[in-house]
Amino acid sequence: MNGRAVTSPVVLAVVSVLWTIMLVLVTSELRRASWRLQEFIRSLELELKPTIRQVREAIRTLNRAAQGAAEGTERVRGTLAKLEAVGDNIRATTHVVRSVAGSRLIPVASLVAGVRVGANVLWKLSTQRRRRHE
Repeated sequence: MNGRAVTSPVVLAVVSVLWTIMLVLVTSELRRASWRLQEFIRSLELELKPTIRQVREAIRTLNRAAQGAAEGTERVRGTLAKLEAVGDNIRATTHVVRSVAGSRLIPVASLVAGVRVGANVLWKLSTQRRRRHE
């Protein structure tokens, strides 16, 4: 037999054995890497679960606060609309009073009303002082 014919199967057998050993080593290393990756993912899940819960609760709180702010804004809008209507009524009433009573009567009526309120306040203060001194 030829020397090449004998060495070729031997070389093929040695290469096959080496490839098998390398595949076994690579497979075991892949298993270790896979196990490490799984452990890393588990540890991340355990560490991130409380944080995710806190973030979800914070989002719920923010949503409730935003809803409360929206409701408050609606109430303020309603109040401002009512105040606008009151202002329009006062403006219309003032216009009617000015046209009926004249522009000179209004300052006099305002002065009388102011003096009246001031006199009431002074009366209340003096009666309170008398009660304290008794």
